[in-house]
Amino acid sequence: MRMDRVKRHFITLLFLVMLYSLASPLHAAEVALPTQPAVVQQVDVIEPFGAKLFNGNFLKARGDGLNPNYILAPGDKVAVAVWGAVTIKDIYTIDSQGNIFMPEVGPLRLEGVKNADLTNTVRAHIKKVYTSNFDVYTNLATAQPVAVFVTGMVNNPGRYAGLPSDSILYFLDLADGIDPKLGSYRKIEIIRAGKPINTTDLYDFILKGKIASPQLQENDTILVTQRGAVVQLEGNVARSALIEMESASSSGGEILKVIPKAAQATEVTIIGMRNGLPIKQTMPLMTFLDYPLRDGDTVTLRDDGRANTILINIQGEFNGPATLSVKRGSRLVDVLNHIPVDPGLANTDAIHLRRVSVAVAQKDAISDALFRLERSSMLALSGSQGEVGIRTQEAELMAKFAERARLIDPLGRVVTSQDGVQQNILLEPEDTLVIPTNTQIVRTVGEVMMMHAVTHREGWTAEQYIQKAGGYSDRADTEKVIIHHPNAEVEVTDPQAIIKPGDEIIVPPRVDSKTRQFALDLMDVIYKIAISAKVAFTL
Repeated sequence: MRMDRVKRHFITLLFLVMLYSLASPLHAAEVALPTQPAVVQQVDVIEPFGAKLFNGNFLKARGDGLNPNYILAPGDKVAVAVWGAVTIKDIYTIDSQGNIFMPEVGPLRLEGVKNADLTNTVRAHIKKVYTSNFDVYTNLATAQPVAVFVTGMVNNPGRYAGLPSDSILYFLDLADGIDPKLGSYRKIEIIRAGKPINTTDLYDFILKGKIASPQLQENDTILVTQRGAVVQLEGNVARSALIEMESASSSGGEILKVIPKAAQATEVTIIGMRNGLPIKQTMPLMTFLDYPLRDGDTVTLRDDGRANTILINIQGEFNGPATLSVKRGSRLVDVLNHIPVDPGLANTDAIHLRRVSVAVAQKDAISDALFRLERSSMLALSGSQGEVGIRTQEAELMAKFAERARLIDPLGRVVTSQDGVQQNILLEPEDTLVIPTNTQIVRTVGEVMMMHAVTHREGWTAEQYIQKAGGYSDRADTEKVIIHHPNAEVEVTDPQAIIKPGDEIIVPPRVDSKTRQFALDLMDVIYKIAISAKVAFTL
Protein backbone atom coordinates (compact mmCIF):
# COMPACT_ATOMS: atom_id res chain seq x y z
CA MET A 1 0.00 0.00 0.00
CA ARG A 2 2.85 2.38 0.82
CA MET A 3 4.45 1.68 -2.55
CA ASP A 4 1.21 2.41 -4.41
CA ARG A 5 0.69 5.63 -2.45
CA VAL A 6 4.24 6.84 -3.18
CA LYS A 7 3.99 6.04 -6.89
CA ARG A 8 0.61 7.74 -7.14
CA HIS A 9 1.92 10.88 -5.51
CA PHE A 10 4.98 10.97 -7.74
CA ILE A 11 2.99 10.48 -10.93
CA THR A 12 0.75 13.42 -10.08
CA LEU A 13 3.67 15.65 -9.16
CA LEU A 14 5.76 14.77 -12.21
CA PHE A 15 2.92 15.38 -14.63
CA LEU A 16 2.10 18.73 -13.02
CA VAL A 17 5.68 19.96 -13.04
CA MET A 18 6.22 18.82 -16.64
CA LEU A 19 3.18 20.75 -17.83
CA TYR A 20 3.92 23.80 -15.72
CA SER A 21 7.49 23.92 -16.98
CA LEU A 22 6.32 24.68 -20.50
CA ALA A 23 5.54 28.20 -19.34
CA SER A 24 9.08 29.56 -19.75
CA PRO A 25 10.24 29.57 -23.38
CA LEU A 26 13.84 30.06 -24.38
CA HIS A 27 14.13 33.41 -26.11
CA ALA A 28 16.94 34.66 -28.29
CA ALA A 29 17.68 38.29 -27.44
CA GLU A 30 19.14 39.86 -30.52
CA VAL A 31 19.50 43.16 -32.36
CA ALA A 32 16.67 44.79 -34.31
CA LEU A 33 16.21 44.16 -38.00
CA PRO A 34 18.63 46.12 -40.20
CA THR A 35 17.15 48.33 -42.91
CA GLN A 36 19.53 46.83 -45.48
CA PRO A 37 19.73 43.00 -45.20
CA ALA A 38 23.16 41.46 -45.36
CA VAL A 39 23.97 39.68 -48.59
CA VAL A 40 23.75 35.92 -48.33
CA GLN A 41 26.19 33.92 -50.36
CA GLN A 42 24.33 32.48 -53.31
CA VAL A 43 24.75 28.79 -53.89
CA ASP A 44 26.22 28.25 -57.34
CA VAL A 45 24.47 25.84 -59.66
CA ILE A 46 26.46 22.63 -59.55
CA GLU A 47 26.76 21.03 -62.98
CA PRO A 48 27.33 17.38 -63.84
CA PHE A 49 30.92 16.35 -64.41
CA GLY A 50 31.45 16.65 -68.18
CA ALA A 51 28.74 19.27 -68.74
CA LYS A 52 31.23 21.64 -70.41
CA LEU A 53 32.19 19.02 -72.98
CA PHE A 54 29.65 20.06 -75.62
CA ASN A 55 30.05 23.73 -76.49
CA GLY A 56 30.61 23.41 -80.26
CA ASN A 57 34.32 22.60 -80.30
CA PHE A 58 33.77 19.18 -81.88
CA LEU A 59 31.99 20.85 -84.78
CA LYS A 60 34.83 23.28 -85.51
CA ALA A 61 37.59 20.78 -86.20
CA ARG A 62 36.81 17.58 -88.07
CA GLY A 63 38.78 15.45 -90.51
CA ASP A 64 37.81 14.45 -94.03
CA GLY A 65 37.16 10.91 -92.88
CA LEU A 66 39.82 9.45 -95.19
CA ASN A 67 42.00 7.92 -92.51
CA PRO A 68 43.82 4.59 -93.06
CA ASN A 69 41.36 2.68 -90.90
CA TYR A 70 38.33 3.95 -92.75
CA ILE A 71 36.25 1.08 -94.13
CA LEU A 72 34.87 1.58 -97.61
CA ALA A 73 31.12 1.59 -98.07
CA PRO A 74 28.61 2.01 -100.93
CA GLY A 75 28.64 5.55 -102.27
CA ASP A 76 32.34 6.16 -101.64
CA LYS A 77 34.37 7.43 -104.63
CA VAL A 78 37.70 5.73 -105.40
CA ALA A 79 40.35 7.09 -107.83
CA VAL A 80 42.34 4.33 -109.62
CA ALA A 81 45.43 4.86 -111.85
CA VAL A 82 47.20 1.90 -113.55
CA TRP A 83 50.11 2.16 -116.00
CA GLY A 84 52.39 -0.31 -117.80
CA ALA A 85 50.90 -3.38 -119.46
CA VAL A 86 47.45 -1.79 -118.98
CA THR A 87 46.39 1.81 -118.64
CA ILE A 88 43.50 2.80 -116.35
CA LYS A 89 42.74 6.27 -115.00
CA ASP A 90 39.26 6.88 -113.61
CA ILE A 91 37.15 7.61 -110.54
CA TYR A 92 34.73 4.86 -109.57
CA THR A 93 31.74 4.97 -107.21
CA ILE A 94 31.10 1.90 -105.08
CA ASP A 95 27.62 0.72 -106.04
CA SER A 96 24.84 -0.57 -103.84
CA GLN A 97 26.26 -4.11 -104.14
CA GLY A 98 29.62 -2.93 -102.80
CA ASN A 99 31.49 -3.17 -106.15
CA ILE A 100 33.23 -0.98 -108.68
CA PHE A 101 33.44 -2.00 -112.34
CA MET A 102 36.63 -1.50 -114.37
CA PRO A 103 36.03 -2.45 -118.05
CA GLU A 104 39.55 -3.75 -118.47
CA VAL A 105 39.41 -6.23 -115.56
CA GLY A 106 35.76 -6.54 -114.52
CA PRO A 107 33.95 -5.97 -111.19
CA LEU A 108 35.87 -5.62 -107.93
CA ARG A 109 34.24 -5.77 -104.48
CA LEU A 110 35.52 -2.96 -102.24
CA GLU A 111 32.82 -2.72 -99.56
CA GLY A 112 34.39 -3.57 -96.19
CA VAL A 113 37.97 -2.95 -97.37
CA LYS A 114 40.12 -0.64 -95.23
CA ASN A 115 41.47 2.49 -96.91
CA ALA A 116 45.00 1.34 -96.05
CA ASP A 117 44.43 -1.92 -98.01
CA LEU A 118 42.83 -0.30 -101.06
CA THR A 119 45.93 -0.30 -103.37
CA ASN A 120 46.88 -3.92 -102.62
CA THR A 121 43.28 -5.06 -103.14
CA VAL A 122 43.11 -3.38 -106.59
CA ARG A 123 46.57 -4.72 -107.57
CA ALA A 124 45.59 -8.28 -106.59
CA HIS A 125 42.45 -8.08 -108.71
CA ILE A 126 44.28 -6.75 -111.83
CA LYS A 127 46.89 -9.53 -111.53
CA LYS A 128 44.17 -12.00 -112.31
CA VAL A 129 44.21 -10.60 -115.86
CA TYR A 130 47.60 -8.92 -116.24
CA THR A 131 50.19 -10.91 -114.38
CA SER A 132 53.09 -8.44 -114.58
CA ASN A 133 54.54 -5.19 -115.98
CA PHE A 134 52.06 -2.76 -114.42
CA ASP A 135 51.87 -0.52 -111.38
CA VAL A 136 48.88 0.78 -109.37
CA TYR A 137 47.99 3.97 -107.52
CA THR A 138 44.69 4.42 -105.65
CA ASN A 139 43.10 7.14 -103.57
CA LEU A 140 39.85 7.43 -101.67
CA ALA A 141 38.46 10.61 -103.17
CA THR A 142 35.36 11.18 -101.03
CA ALA A 143 33.47 9.30 -98.33
CA GLN A 144 29.73 8.90 -98.60
CA PRO A 145 27.93 10.92 -95.88
CA VAL A 146 25.63 9.06 -93.51
CA ALA A 147 22.54 10.16 -91.60
CA VAL A 148 22.54 9.15 -87.94
CA PHE A 149 19.76 9.44 -85.36
CA VAL A 150 20.74 11.12 -82.08
CA THR A 151 18.13 10.56 -79.40
CA GLY A 152 17.54 9.90 -75.72
CA MET A 153 18.51 12.47 -73.10
CA VAL A 154 19.98 15.09 -75.45
CA ASN A 155 18.94 18.72 -75.79
CA ASN A 156 17.86 18.49 -79.45
CA PRO A 157 17.12 14.94 -80.64
CA GLY A 158 17.07 14.46 -84.40
CA ARG A 159 18.64 12.96 -87.54
CA TYR A 160 22.01 14.44 -88.36
CA ALA A 161 24.38 14.06 -91.31
CA GLY A 162 28.08 13.38 -90.99
CA LEU A 163 30.88 11.18 -92.22
CA PRO A 164 31.01 7.52 -91.22
CA SER A 165 34.30 8.16 -89.43
CA ASP A 166 32.99 11.08 -87.36
CA SER A 167 33.04 10.34 -83.62
CA ILE A 168 29.94 10.26 -81.45
CA LEU A 169 31.23 13.49 -79.87
CA TYR A 170 30.65 15.25 -83.21
CA PHE A 171 27.07 14.01 -83.46
CA LEU A 172 26.32 14.78 -79.79
CA ASP A 173 27.60 18.31 -80.39
CA LEU A 174 25.24 18.57 -83.35
CA ALA A 175 22.39 17.72 -80.95
CA ASP A 176 23.56 20.51 -78.56
CA GLY A 177 24.99 18.03 -76.10
CA ILE A 178 23.60 15.89 -73.30
CA ASP A 179 20.74 17.16 -71.13
CA PRO A 180 22.59 17.91 -67.86
CA LYS A 181 19.60 17.07 -65.66
CA LEU A 182 18.48 13.85 -67.35
CA GLY A 183 21.26 12.38 -69.49
CA SER A 184 24.02 9.94 -68.66
CA TYR A 185 27.64 10.76 -69.40
CA ARG A 186 28.61 7.18 -68.62
CA LYS A 187 26.36 5.09 -70.83
CA ILE A 188 25.98 6.20 -74.46
CA GLU A 189 24.98 3.43 -76.85
CA ILE A 190 25.32 3.04 -80.63
CA ILE A 191 22.41 0.96 -81.91
CA ARG A 192 22.45 -0.74 -85.32
CA ALA A 193 19.52 -2.77 -86.62
CA GLY A 194 17.92 -2.65 -83.17
CA LYS A 195 20.94 -3.99 -81.29
CA PRO A 196 23.60 -2.08 -79.31
CA ILE A 197 27.03 -2.49 -80.93
CA ASN A 198 29.01 -0.15 -78.67
CA THR A 199 28.74 1.59 -75.28
CA THR A 200 30.82 4.67 -74.50
CA ASP A 201 31.74 6.10 -71.07
CA LEU A 202 32.66 9.77 -71.52
CA TYR A 203 34.42 9.76 -68.13
CA ASP A 204 37.09 7.58 -69.79
CA PHE A 205 37.47 10.19 -72.52
CA ILE A 206 37.68 13.12 -70.07
CA LEU A 207 40.00 11.46 -67.55
CA LYS A 208 42.07 9.12 -69.74
CA GLY A 209 41.61 10.33 -73.31
CA LYS A 210 40.11 7.01 -74.35
CA ILE A 211 37.08 6.75 -76.62
CA ALA A 212 35.84 4.05 -78.97
CA SER A 213 35.52 5.13 -82.62
CA PRO A 214 33.28 2.65 -84.42
CA GLN A 215 32.52 3.58 -88.02
CA LEU A 216 28.96 4.74 -88.30
CA GLN A 217 26.51 3.57 -90.93
CA GLU A 218 23.35 4.98 -92.44
CA ASN A 219 20.46 5.03 -89.94
CA ASP A 220 22.60 4.12 -86.93
CA THR A 221 21.23 5.49 -83.64
CA ILE A 222 23.23 7.21 -80.90
CA LEU A 223 21.24 6.79 -77.68
CA VAL A 224 22.02 8.80 -74.53
CA THR A 225 20.49 6.79 -71.69
CA GLN A 226 18.96 8.18 -68.51
CA ARG A 227 21.35 9.43 -65.88
CA GLY A 228 22.37 6.89 -63.26
CA ALA A 229 23.00 7.32 -59.52
CA VAL A 230 24.55 10.71 -58.75
CA VAL A 231 26.59 12.10 -55.85
CA GLN A 232 27.05 15.82 -55.29
CA LEU A 233 30.68 16.61 -54.42
CA GLU A 234 31.54 20.03 -52.98
CA GLY A 235 33.75 21.81 -50.48
CA ASN A 236 37.52 21.49 -50.66
CA VAL A 237 37.68 19.85 -54.08
CA ALA A 238 39.12 20.99 -57.38
CA ARG A 239 35.60 21.81 -58.63
CA SER A 240 32.13 21.14 -57.23
CA ALA A 241 30.20 18.77 -59.49
CA LEU A 242 27.55 16.08 -59.73
CA ILE A 243 29.39 12.78 -60.13
CA GLU A 244 27.55 9.96 -61.89
CA MET A 245 28.43 6.59 -60.38
CA GLU A 246 29.05 3.49 -62.48
CA SER A 247 26.60 1.51 -60.33
CA ALA A 248 24.05 2.16 -57.60
CA SER A 249 26.85 2.42 -55.05
CA SER A 250 30.46 3.60 -55.20
CA SER A 251 33.07 4.20 -52.52
CA GLY A 252 34.31 7.64 -51.62
CA GLY A 253 37.71 6.78 -53.05
CA GLU A 254 36.19 6.04 -56.47
CA ILE A 255 34.44 9.42 -56.47
CA LEU A 256 37.67 11.26 -55.65
CA LYS A 257 39.30 9.63 -58.68
CA VAL A 258 36.96 11.71 -60.82
CA ILE A 259 37.51 15.03 -59.05
CA PRO A 260 40.52 15.18 -56.70
CA LYS A 261 40.29 16.70 -53.25
CA ALA A 262 42.18 19.81 -52.20
CA ALA A 263 45.45 19.17 -50.40
CA GLN A 264 44.16 20.48 -47.07
CA ALA A 265 40.89 18.46 -46.98
CA THR A 266 40.82 16.22 -43.90
CA GLU A 267 37.14 15.81 -43.00
CA VAL A 268 34.02 14.75 -44.92
CA THR A 269 30.32 15.32 -44.20
CA ILE A 270 27.74 13.13 -45.96
CA ILE A 271 24.04 14.01 -46.18
CA GLY A 272 21.63 11.52 -47.74
CA MET A 273 18.93 8.91 -47.24
CA ARG A 274 19.26 5.35 -45.95
CA ASN A 275 16.28 2.99 -45.63
CA GLY A 276 13.88 5.89 -46.13
CA LEU A 277 15.39 8.00 -43.34
CA PRO A 278 17.66 11.07 -43.61
CA ILE A 279 21.25 10.65 -42.44
CA LYS A 280 24.06 13.07 -41.78
CA GLN A 281 27.54 11.78 -40.96
CA THR A 282 30.92 13.44 -40.51
CA MET A 283 34.05 11.32 -40.72
CA PRO A 284 37.80 11.55 -41.35
CA LEU A 285 38.92 11.54 -44.97
CA MET A 286 40.59 8.12 -44.66
CA THR A 287 37.32 6.56 -43.44
CA PHE A 288 35.44 8.20 -46.31
CA LEU A 289 37.62 6.49 -48.93
CA ASP A 290 35.90 3.13 -48.16
CA TYR A 291 32.47 4.54 -47.31
CA PRO A 292 29.66 3.30 -49.65
CA LEU A 293 27.82 6.21 -51.24
CA ARG A 294 24.27 6.12 -52.56
CA ASP A 295 22.22 8.04 -55.12
CA GLY A 296 21.42 11.56 -53.95
CA ASP A 297 24.21 11.83 -51.35
CA THR A 298 25.81 15.24 -50.85
CA VAL A 299 29.50 15.00 -49.96
CA THR A 300 31.26 18.04 -48.50
CA LEU A 301 35.02 18.00 -47.93
CA ARG A 302 36.53 20.36 -45.32
CA ASP A 303 39.87 21.18 -43.83
CA ASP A 304 40.85 21.67 -40.19
CA GLY A 305 40.58 25.43 -40.48
CA ARG A 306 37.45 27.55 -40.15
CA ALA A 307 35.38 27.41 -43.33
CA ASN A 308 34.03 30.55 -44.99
CA THR A 309 30.60 28.96 -45.22
CA ILE A 310 28.31 27.06 -42.86
CA LEU A 311 25.56 24.52 -43.49
CA ILE A 312 22.00 25.40 -42.50
CA ASN A 313 19.18 22.84 -42.36
CA ILE A 314 15.55 23.62 -43.13
CA GLN A 315 12.48 21.75 -41.87
CA GLY A 316 8.77 22.22 -42.34
CA GLU A 317 6.79 23.81 -45.16
CA PHE A 318 9.10 25.26 -47.84
CA ASN A 319 10.24 24.79 -51.43
CA GLY A 320 13.82 24.03 -52.39
CA PRO A 321 16.76 22.14 -50.90
CA ALA A 322 16.69 21.02 -47.26
CA THR A 323 20.30 22.10 -46.71
CA LEU A 324 21.85 25.45 -47.61
CA SER A 325 25.46 26.59 -47.63
CA VAL A 326 25.58 30.24 -46.51
CA LYS A 327 28.36 32.67 -45.72
CA ARG A 328 29.63 32.60 -42.14
CA GLY A 329 28.06 35.54 -40.33
CA SER A 330 24.74 35.32 -42.18
CA ARG A 331 21.61 36.22 -40.24
CA LEU A 332 18.24 34.52 -39.95
CA VAL A 333 15.98 37.00 -41.76
CA ASP A 334 18.50 37.48 -44.57
CA VAL A 335 18.56 33.73 -45.22
CA LEU A 336 14.77 33.47 -44.97
CA ASN A 337 14.53 36.02 -47.77
CA HIS A 338 16.10 33.42 -50.07
CA ILE A 339 13.89 30.47 -49.05
CA PRO A 340 10.75 30.21 -51.22
CA VAL A 341 7.57 29.35 -49.32
CA ASP A 342 3.89 29.17 -50.14
CA PRO A 343 2.20 31.72 -47.81
CA GLY A 344 -0.96 29.67 -47.93
CA LEU A 345 0.82 26.61 -46.53
CA ALA A 346 3.62 27.99 -44.32
CA ASN A 347 3.10 29.78 -41.00
CA THR A 348 5.85 32.35 -41.47
CA ASP A 349 4.93 34.12 -38.19
CA ALA A 350 5.90 30.98 -36.23
CA ILE A 351 9.39 30.42 -37.65
CA HIS A 352 11.95 29.42 -35.01
CA LEU A 353 15.32 27.66 -34.69
CA ARG A 354 16.72 24.43 -33.40
CA ARG A 355 20.34 24.98 -32.38
CA VAL A 356 22.98 22.33 -31.64
CA SER A 357 24.85 24.41 -29.07
CA VAL A 358 21.62 25.06 -27.15
CA ALA A 359 20.75 21.35 -27.21
CA VAL A 360 24.19 20.48 -25.78
CA ALA A 361 23.78 23.04 -22.99
CA GLN A 362 20.31 21.70 -22.21
CA LYS A 363 21.63 18.15 -22.06
CA ASP A 364 24.31 19.22 -19.59
CA ALA A 365 21.73 21.05 -17.47
CA ILE A 366 19.49 17.98 -17.37
CA SER A 367 22.42 15.81 -16.27
CA ASP A 368 23.29 18.22 -13.46
CA ALA A 369 19.68 18.38 -12.29
CA LEU A 370 19.40 14.59 -12.31
CA PHE A 371 22.52 14.31 -10.18
CA ARG A 372 21.04 16.68 -7.58
CA LEU A 373 17.72 14.81 -7.64
CA GLU A 374 19.37 11.44 -7.01
CA ARG A 375 21.49 12.90 -4.24
CA SER A 376 18.57 14.53 -2.45
CA SER A 377 16.49 11.35 -2.65
CA MET A 378 19.29 9.25 -1.16
CA LEU A 379 20.15 11.74 1.60
CA ALA A 380 16.58 12.35 2.73
CA LEU A 381 16.21 11.95 6.53
CA SER A 382 13.80 9.38 8.00
CA GLY A 383 12.07 9.86 11.36
CA SER A 384 10.83 6.27 11.89
CA GLN A 385 11.34 2.73 10.74
CA GLY A 386 8.27 2.93 8.53
CA GLU A 387 9.51 6.12 6.94
CA VAL A 388 12.80 4.38 6.09
CA GLY A 389 10.93 1.98 3.83
CA ILE A 390 9.10 4.83 2.14
CA ARG A 391 12.37 6.71 1.52
CA THR A 392 13.97 3.56 0.09
CA GLN A 393 11.09 3.10 -2.35
CA GLU A 394 11.27 6.77 -3.30
CA ALA A 395 15.02 6.49 -3.96
CA GLU A 396 14.48 3.45 -6.22
CA LEU A 397 11.81 5.29 -8.20
CA MET A 398 14.10 8.28 -8.56
CA ALA A 399 16.96 6.09 -9.82
CA LYS A 400 14.76 4.54 -12.51
CA PHE A 401 13.40 7.94 -13.43
CA ALA A 402 16.91 9.38 -13.80
CA GLU A 403 18.08 6.44 -15.90
CA ARG A 404 15.31 7.00 -18.44
CA ALA A 405 15.64 10.77 -18.37
CA ARG A 406 19.30 10.57 -19.39
CA LEU A 407 18.24 8.96 -22.67
CA ILE A 408 16.33 12.05 -23.79
CA ASP A 409 17.96 14.28 -26.41
CA PRO A 410 16.95 17.94 -26.15
CA LEU A 411 15.75 19.73 -29.28
CA GLY A 412 17.63 22.97 -28.69
CA ARG A 413 14.60 25.10 -29.65
CA VAL A 414 15.10 28.87 -29.78
CA VAL A 415 12.22 31.35 -29.99
CA THR A 416 13.40 33.90 -32.55
CA SER A 417 10.42 36.28 -32.74
CA GLN A 418 9.75 39.17 -30.39
CA ASP A 419 6.41 40.99 -30.28
CA GLY A 420 5.50 39.35 -33.58
CA VAL A 421 8.68 40.48 -35.34
CA GLN A 422 11.30 37.97 -36.48
CA GLN A 423 14.70 38.89 -35.05
CA ASN A 424 17.68 38.88 -37.43
CA ILE A 425 19.92 36.76 -35.21
CA LEU A 426 23.29 35.38 -36.23
CA LEU A 427 23.16 31.81 -37.51
CA GLU A 428 25.46 29.07 -36.26
CA PRO A 429 26.71 25.96 -38.09
CA GLU A 430 24.12 23.17 -38.23
CA ASP A 431 21.24 25.45 -37.20
CA THR A 432 17.84 24.12 -38.26
CA LEU A 433 15.27 26.64 -39.51
CA VAL A 434 11.79 25.37 -38.63
CA ILE A 435 8.98 26.74 -40.82
CA PRO A 436 5.74 25.30 -39.33
CA THR A 437 2.78 24.36 -41.46
CA ASN A 438 -0.10 26.81 -41.39
CA THR A 439 -2.76 24.86 -39.49
CA GLN A 440 -6.20 25.68 -38.12
CA ILE A 441 -6.17 22.76 -35.68
CA VAL A 442 -6.28 23.29 -31.89
CA ARG A 443 -5.32 20.33 -29.67
CA THR A 444 -6.42 19.81 -26.07
CA VAL A 445 -4.43 17.35 -23.93
CA GLY A 446 -3.57 16.64 -20.30
CA GLU A 447 -6.18 16.30 -17.58
CA VAL A 448 -9.26 16.24 -19.81
CA MET A 449 -11.72 13.43 -20.39
CA MET A 450 -10.27 12.74 -23.85
CA MET A 451 -7.50 14.14 -25.99
CA HIS A 452 -9.16 16.19 -28.68
CA ALA A 453 -8.30 18.13 -31.85
CA VAL A 454 -10.78 20.51 -33.49
CA THR A 455 -10.63 23.33 -36.01
CA HIS A 456 -10.07 26.80 -34.62
CA ARG A 457 -13.14 28.80 -33.60
CA GLU A 458 -12.65 32.56 -33.66
CA GLY A 459 -12.91 34.10 -30.16
CA TRP A 460 -13.11 30.80 -28.31
CA THR A 461 -11.40 30.51 -24.95
CA ALA A 462 -9.40 27.60 -23.59
CA GLU A 463 -12.38 26.75 -21.37
CA GLN A 464 -14.59 26.21 -24.43
CA TYR A 465 -12.06 23.89 -26.10
CA ILE A 466 -11.73 21.95 -22.82
CA GLN A 467 -15.49 21.41 -22.75
CA LYS A 468 -15.28 20.14 -26.34
CA ALA A 469 -12.78 17.56 -25.05
CA GLY A 470 -15.33 16.24 -22.55
CA GLY A 471 -14.46 18.62 -19.74
CA TYR A 472 -11.95 18.35 -16.91
CA SER A 473 -10.89 15.03 -15.42
CA ASP A 474 -11.19 14.40 -11.67
CA ARG A 475 -7.52 15.28 -11.13
CA ALA A 476 -7.45 18.49 -13.20
CA ASP A 477 -6.40 21.91 -11.98
CA THR A 478 -9.34 23.95 -13.20
CA GLU A 479 -7.73 27.30 -12.48
CA LYS A 480 -4.89 27.29 -15.01
CA VAL A 481 -3.90 25.99 -18.42
CA ILE A 482 -0.61 25.84 -20.31
CA ILE A 483 -0.73 27.02 -23.93
CA HIS A 484 1.95 25.96 -26.39
CA HIS A 485 2.14 28.26 -29.44
CA PRO A 486 3.39 27.23 -32.94
CA ASN A 487 6.42 29.53 -32.66
CA ALA A 488 7.67 27.47 -29.63
CA GLU A 489 6.55 30.01 -27.04
CA VAL A 490 4.77 28.68 -23.94
CA GLU A 491 2.58 30.53 -21.46
CA VAL A 492 0.69 29.67 -18.27
CA THR A 493 -2.66 31.43 -17.97
CA ASP A 494 -6.25 30.98 -16.87
CA PRO A 495 -8.85 29.02 -18.86
CA GLN A 496 -10.47 32.22 -20.13
CA ALA A 497 -7.50 32.98 -22.42
CA ILE A 498 -8.32 33.39 -26.12
CA ILE A 499 -6.89 30.59 -28.26
CA LYS A 500 -5.21 31.15 -31.64
CA PRO A 501 -4.92 28.75 -34.62
CA GLY A 502 -2.32 26.03 -34.10
CA ASP A 503 -2.21 26.38 -30.30
CA GLU A 504 -2.03 23.37 -28.02
CA ILE A 505 -3.89 23.52 -24.69
CA ILE A 506 -2.46 21.50 -21.81
CA VAL A 507 -4.54 21.04 -18.63
CA PRO A 508 -2.27 20.30 -15.62
CA PRO A 509 -3.23 18.14 -12.63
CA ARG A 510 -3.95 19.42 -9.13
CA VAL A 511 -1.08 19.35 -6.65
CA ASP A 512 -1.36 17.08 -3.62
CA SER A 513 0.29 18.92 -0.74
CA LYS A 514 1.77 15.67 0.58
CA THR A 515 3.95 15.38 -2.54
CA ARG A 516 5.74 18.72 -2.13
CA GLN A 517 8.69 17.26 -0.23
CA PHE A 518 10.64 16.50 -3.41
CA ALA A 519 9.02 19.18 -5.57
CA LEU A 520 12.01 21.47 -5.95
CA ASP A 521 14.44 18.90 -7.34
CA LEU A 522 11.79 17.15 -9.42
CA MET A 523 10.55 20.45 -10.81
CA ASP A 524 14.06 21.34 -11.91
CA VAL A 525 14.47 18.08 -13.87
CA ILE A 526 11.01 17.99 -15.45
CA TYR A 527 11.20 21.69 -16.30
CA LYS A 528 14.45 21.22 -18.21
CA ILE A 529 13.19 18.12 -20.04
CA ALA A 530 9.88 19.68 -21.04
CA ILE A 531 11.43 22.90 -22.31
CA SER A 532 14.41 21.38 -24.11
CA ALA A 533 12.90 18.18 -25.51
CA LYS A 534 9.14 18.83 -25.38
CA VAL A 535 8.69 15.46 -23.68
CA ALA A 536 6.04 14.62 -21.08
CA PHE A 537 8.13 12.58 -18.66
CA THR A 538 6.77 10.76 -15.58
CA LEU A 539 7.69 7.93 -13.30
